[in-house]
Amino acid sequence: MSTNPSRLIFVGILLALVGLGCPKNIPQAEIDAAEQAMVNIEDTKDCAPETYQAAKTMMDRAKALLKEERYEEAKTAFIAAKGLALKAQEECDKKRQEALMAQSQPQPASQEIEELDVNKSAPGQLVTVYFEFDQSTLTDEAREALNNNAEYLRAYERLRIQVEGHCDNRGSTEYNLALGERRAKAVKGYLVKMGITPERMDIISYGEERPVDSSMAEEAFAKNRRAEFVELK
Repeated sequence: MSTNPSRLIFVGILLALVGLGCPKNIPQAEIDAAEQAMVNIEDTKDCAPETYQAAKTMMDRAKALLKEERYEEAKTAFIAAKGLALKAQEECDKKRQEALMAQSQPQPASQEIEELDVNKSAPGQLVTVYFEFDQSTLTDEAREALNNNAEYLRAYERLRIQVEGHCDNRGSTEYNLALGERRAKAVKGYLVKMGITPERMDIISYGEERPVDSSMAEEAFAKNRRAEFVELK
C-alpha cells in the first residue's frame, strides 16, 4: 500500500506549526550555571550581604518566571542572578585582599582616623540621584547632586564606590535590568567628566528588585527611579 505524498507533506507542515506554537525552553546548562553560582556564594553573606541578597532575590524571581513559562524573562533573570553572584564573590575577594594589604602596610594613625570619618559627618555626603520615567538622561537636579558627589569624592581620594541603578516596577524584568544599568552608566560617565577616575567606580543594576517604596503610586515610582551610591571598604 503506497503512502500519499501530499498527505505526508500536510502532516509535516502540521507538526512544524505545532512545534512553532510550543514555548521555547531554557538550556539546562544555563540554569545549572546559575544554581551553581548561588551555591558558591553561601560564604559571602557577611562580606557582601546586599549583593548576596540581591542575587538570591533574582534567582527566586527567575524560578518563578520559569514556572509561569515566561522563558525569555526567566532566562534574563537567571543570567542576572549569576552575574550578581559573581559580583558578590568579587566584593568579598577585594575585601580580603585589602585586609591583607592593610596588615602588611600599616597606615599612619592620622590617616586611619581620616578614613574612619568618611562615614560620619563629612561635608558633601553622597546623595541619591533620581530619574524621570523610563529615562536614563540626567536632569538638572541630578547633575547638581552629582556635582556635590564629585566634590565629596575629590575630598577622599582613596574612596571607591559602587553606583547602583534602580527602576520602578513598570516594565519587564529584562527591560528594567537594562534601564538600571543605563542609569548607573550615565552617573558614572558624568562623574568621570567631573574628574573622578573610572577605576574608583563599579556599577551594578538591580532593576526593579530593590524598591524603597513598594506602593503602587506615582510618588513611590518616583522614589524608585534612582541611582544610589555605596562606599566600598
